[in-house]
Amino acid sequence: MSGQPRVWIVLVNWNGWRDTIECLESVLRMPYANMGVIVCDNASSDGSLEQLTAWASGANAYQAPAGKLAALTTPSLPKPLACQVLEVGQGLPDALPALPLLFVKTGGNLGFAGGNNVGIRLALADPHCAFVWLLNNDTVVETACLQHLVNAASADPGIGITGSVNYFYGQPETVQALGGGSFARRRVFSDLLGHRLRKNDITPAIVAQAQASLDWVSGASMLVSRRFLEQTGLMEEAYFLYYEEIDWALRSERHFRNALAPQAVLYHKSGGATGEKTDGTFAVYTRCRSRFKLYRKLLPAWLPACYLRTGRDCLVEAVRGRRANAQAILRAGIDDLLQR
Repeated sequence: MSGQPRVWIVLVNWNGWRDTIECLESVLRMPYANMGVIVCDNASSDGSLEQLTAWASGANAYQAPAGKLAALTTPSLPKPLACQVLEVGQGLPDALPALPLLFVKTGGNLGFAGGNNVGIRLALADPHCAFVWLLNNDTVVETACLQHLVNAASADPGIGITGSVNYFYGQPETVQALGGGSFARRRVFSDLLGHRLRKNDITPAIVAQAQASLDWVSGASMLVSRRFLEQTGLMEEAYFLYYEEIDWALRSERHFRNALAPQAVLYHKSGGATGEKTDGTFAVYTRCRSRFKLYRKLLPAWLPACYLRTGRDCLVEAVRGRRANAQAILRAGIDDLLQR
């Protein structure tokens, strides 16, 4: 394995087999030798597992979507791919099979954190596992992405989570996030670093500033060290979606720091993993509810500020004519008060 640290890559799939196949076509052609992939299917209703296993066998041919990123998944990987299907509740192995690709039935829609935790537990069953790379299934990665992440993460044992440079899949010259975001707990505000920057505008100074401001790493791409997982614990499943990354960051901030690997590049469809528009009422409600859960759990002294911020957000949405979103925010606040 050329001395490379062992990495297990975890993807969560929920009714998104097309995205997952495109992601796997890019991931499995990376030259990083000491890696395996765990795809956790959250009880998809679209036949995802059947489609994924048919693709791995070669029965379901892959054709790369047209566009600038097609080169990352072309030509299609040689098939069949050695793989195995495991099922939670059906006696998961204490030791992982020596296969590059595992599909896992999680047994339900466990959300982002729950699905990832199934994969993390399996990865940690491998005593040689040094890192777990949580990667959204609606991403496509550059071939050297993992190697750059591992290089950055290995530079300092105090690094817990390492992020990549995430570009928009539909706008591959535009940054979605430089690693992740900042978080102002008193202002109840989080923001993506480098958001909407053009690729040619990224300078060493901007990268250094992003590293200094990296309060949390984007869940789209998180290389997590084994030491971090053993000391901090798994992702908090109470959120279902949103704020899991900030929860992890707050729980670990006394012992670990975050890192950015500026040469690790991927492209993110954003929203494809959850099947929801980020400005849809479900996303607005869930994000607001998760924010309340975060403040109640880890920042209770600032809960009043969270309510003030929520009221402001509700008013802004109403003024902009987005009544459905305003109602979703209001409902989230009421449900939090009633602890529903």
